[in-house]
Amino acid sequence: MNQEWEPSPIKPIELVAAILESYANRGTFKGFSRGKSSFKILWHRDRLFDLILDTRKKTLRFPVVLPAVPARSSMYREFKEFVESRHSAGVLEHRRIDPKKAVVRPSNRGGNVALTLTVKNGDYDYATRKLIHLVHEIFLVFLYDGRYYDYLIKTFNLDPDQM
Repeated sequence: MNQEWEPSPIKPIELVAAILESYANRGTFKGFSRGKSSFKILWHRDRLFDLILDTRKKTLRFPVVLPAVPARSSMYREFKEFVESRHSAGVLEHRRIDPKKAVVRPSNRGGNVALTLTVKNGDYDYATRKLIHLVHEIFLVFLYDGRYYDYLIKTFNLDPDQM
């Protein structure tokens, strides 16, 4: 009876929740709530983002990152290139998504652009942080390079004089 007690590993849902809550506590998110296997995040442009965790498929998914983007548009094509570029060795390491640890794929359903991250080797900590950083870059880098000014104004009801 000389067995050492080992704590059970933290469940992915608890780990993801703790990471998201830490972002909320630091003010990255304006609001955050947890469901059974999903989360609601009040974030960019005061939009509510759903994040769905599927441990069976080993995925984290934002069903709508960008609304109103036609699937055959140059914007969607450039968005896919932007996401793919984040897996590239040409991106600074702290901004890069290591394809040995996680892979992100965009999709477009009815004009709603989604992101699905597949977690490799059970590293939900790495995967969650990289997905949050990617979405943050989408809003602060991809959308603000000058080509999507009209999209920002129209889609997010922005005042052009306040941009």
